Amino acid sequence: MKGGIDMAGTTTVESRLLEDGYGRMIRALNEVHYAGETSFYSTAPLRPCEERLFDRHGHGVRILDVGCGAGRVTTAVTELGGRIVGVDINPAAIGIARQTRPNATFVCASMTDLPLPDESFEQVWCLRFSFNALPTVAERIETLAELWRVCAPGGSVLVEVFNWYYRGRFGLVRIGNLLDQWGRHLRWHGQGKHGSAPIRARDILYLANKTKHAAPGYAHLTTVREMRQLAAAAALAPHSEIVNEAAVLAGAPRPIRPRHGGYSMWLVATKPGWPS
Repeated sequence: MKGGIDMAGTTTVESRLLEDGYGRMIRALNEVHYAGETSFYSTAPLRPCEERLFDRHGHGVRILDVGCGAGRVTTAVTELGGRIVGVDINPAAIGIARQTRPNATFVCASMTDLPLPDESFEQVWCLRFSFNALPTVAERIETLAELWRVCAPGGSVLVEVFNWYYRGRFGLVRIGNLLDQWGRHLRWHGQGKHGSAPIRARDILYLANKTKHAAPGYAHLTTVREMRQLAAAAALAPHSEIVNEAAVLAGAPRPIRPRHGGYSMWLVATKPGWPS
């Protein structure tokens, strides 16, 4: 196992069944969590980095917003005159998105199996850490392969992810995540490994902070090494790099160090060939 990826383990029937069961559990949790936050994400504006991303890369091209939720980015970009399609697996979120912006295009589907033609978007975006909601290695690889498949020649895939090595103020976020991980395993061993197993390493449950009374959410915190391994497994390695936000917005992607301490990191993959 390297960087949290057990490539060999996913090939056995037993481990795949365990992966599928874990995936179903997390997807059920995420469905409730994201449905509870639709009132915020259906009306919230673009973040400054997203405004700059659209200004730099989004004008006059076809954009796919993967993991669009209640349509925050898709709606805002549509209002700015962008050509964008939003995709999300959560029916409640897509329903709110369609009500909020009836003239925008939304598709209810999993990012692991996009019902969209090959090479149909010049910009494929998976923003605001939607990728971190994928609970299994197989789903992460399948998603990257799908994002690459629908990206047009000369286009780009941009995936924004949470960083496991993010320290936070005084290092408290990093310490908290480590203590939480160790605590789960200590409790598991303390109860004689009976009952439900703890959630996996670098997986966290966090309290919703966008809407009152929304259910907790799940995120898998990634590392630079893991993202590179996922890109390699999805056949993106020769065309991708892991960079920080400033490099994405500057259009000059330079690789970051393996234990990059920033809040986020981005996988940037550029598809060879001339734009269609």
